[in-house]
Amino acid sequence: MKKFEEYYSKTELYTPKDFKMREWAFVPLKNFPDFVMIRHLSFPNSEELKEFILSNIPAHVYYSSAYYLKPSADMDEKEWRGADLIFDIDYDHLPTKSLKSAKREVFKLVKILENDFGIDKKNIEICFSGNRGYHVHVYDERFRDLGTMERREIVDYFTLRGFKLRGSQFERVCKLIYRYLLNAFRDGRIEKIVDERTIEILKTNLKEVRSGNLGIIPQPLRDELLDRCLKRLSVYIDPPVTADVKRLIRLPNSLHGKTGLRVVLVDLDELESFDPKVDALAFGDDAVKVRILRKVKVELGGERYILGRGKHVLPEYVAIFLMCRGVALYGH
Repeated sequence: MKKFEEYYSKTELYTPKDFKMREWAFVPLKNFPDFVMIRHLSFPNSEELKEFILSNIPAHVYYSSAYYLKPSADMDEKEWRGADLIFDIDYDHLPTKSLKSAKREVFKLVKILENDFGIDKKNIEICFSGNRGYHVHVYDERFRDLGTMERREIVDYFTLRGFKLRGSQFERVCKLIYRYLLNAFRDGRIEKIVDERTIEILKTNLKEVRSGNLGIIPQPLRDELLDRCLKRLSVYIDPPVTADVKRLIRLPNSLHGKTGLRVVLVDLDELESFDPKVDALAFGDDAVKVRILRKVKVELGGERYILGRGKHVLPEYVAIFLMCRGVALYGH
């Protein structure tokens, strides 16, 4: 708790838009490892928020994606006045479970937000969650008043659920199929995919595929390519998060109580080089004695640790990470 308190005493808190209309929620660190949430709170300014945090050191800090006239009232009395559009990309939901894969999904998501929805990137915030992925916040007045059903339609668009052979989704699929067939011609694989007659048809009319004419591709291959492209182009977002008009989301610059890592706002231009296991570290490298409860592997600060049960002396940021994970105890 002391290290979390030191962190918050020195850290400038992030101030979300329309601060006074947000609900706030906290999970006190004193109850760790139990998850006990205190919510339905509001603050007139960031100074009072910080004072509360320093008096009630949290394991987790959340604020509402929603705007309320009475944010500290019970849920039925808050008087909802809109909500930000939020996307959650968690590597647990991805075919390849890694932070690098989650980052690739963020790039796919942002590209569609800009190209298909016309959202200016200055209205998009990307935030490392402090654990398994990223949150993407859209601050655009056109989406603020959307209800749950409309937001579910947005989810369907990104996940390609109910995909139809028309519109911008179809255009993206056709371009990908075109590139696949073009590369198959270039490297000679086309002869293993289709017969000679079809090769001649495709060779003459390949650009039609890019324009949306998939009828020149034999159906078995067409179905296979559609399935492959849909899986590649769909964005693996967590649907309930986007559909929820009253979601609680982690506060940037706060600490994640299960890792001790910072929740970090990341500029889109810096996302490619952002390394959560280095750039999200909140603590130093002073030597700390801990007792490991079971064999564990961890990669932090550019180093890989393989630790057996028993006594160890570790850098502070590693020790705190393992204690937050519940696999280490402070001291010998």
